[in-house]
Amino acid sequence: MAREALLRRISFYADLDDRDKAEVLALQGHEKRFDRNSEIIDAGQELDSVLIVKDGWAIRYKTLDDGRRQVLNVLLPGDMFDLQVLVAAEADHSVLAVTDLDTLSIAPSTFRNILTESGKLTLAFWWMQVQEEAFLREQIVRNGQQTARERIGHFLLELHRRVQIAQKGTRDGFRLPLTQTVIADALGLTPIHTNRVLRQLERDNLIQREKGWVVFKDADRLAEISDFDPSYFHLDAFRMRLGRSQ
Repeated sequence: MAREALLRRISFYADLDDRDKAEVLALQGHEKRFDRNSEIIDAGQELDSVLIVKDGWAIRYKTLDDGRRQVLNVLLPGDMFDLQVLVAAEADHSVLAVTDLDTLSIAPSTFRNILTESGKLTLAFWWMQVQEEAFLREQIVRNGQQTARERIGHFLLELHRRVQIAQKGTRDGFRLPLTQTVIADALGLTPIHTNRVLRQLERDNLIQREKGWVVFKDADRLAEISDFDPSYFHLDAFRMRLGRSQ
């Protein structure tokens, strides 16, 4: 269920009690399914709901007048969009389903109510936004300063950690449904260059690609090469504050 996926996600950011968990699981809304490659939100579209990803992958992106596209980030199970509906009438970016996507649509008033009724839930959603901003900062540094090899390695490691939070994939890998064109658009590369770098990572025995999966053959070495430090997820600091282990 979308509510359970959301609960798994926000439970990383707040020490929720049974009442808070019940509030999330009782969220009122209706389920929507989007086919692969369908537009969920168009830039300029009037927004009317908050969506929770139940299953599947989507991308946020912006397109220039000449057709060039910048993928801003990737949406995974448990992610929410678009909270912009709480402060703006129109979307300033687009969202595309890259796989079949199951979502839960929630009215803005319903979401506002849950925030006003529980301080712990408000904190949890605030932490989610902190993490979203951290992802965007990493995206800026990744695309502005790193080489193509570093960008791709860093991007894959980030996605793997996010997939693990969503309780998908395995310790050593995950199913990656993004095309090389999408990866290229996320990292400011060409699809040809992206393909070349991925092949080189395979030849260097850092990753293995098979049947849509990416498996890390030497994640520690890839992290070192890519300057990947997962501390920007802010999970370890938060869990230490609660006295939890990851």
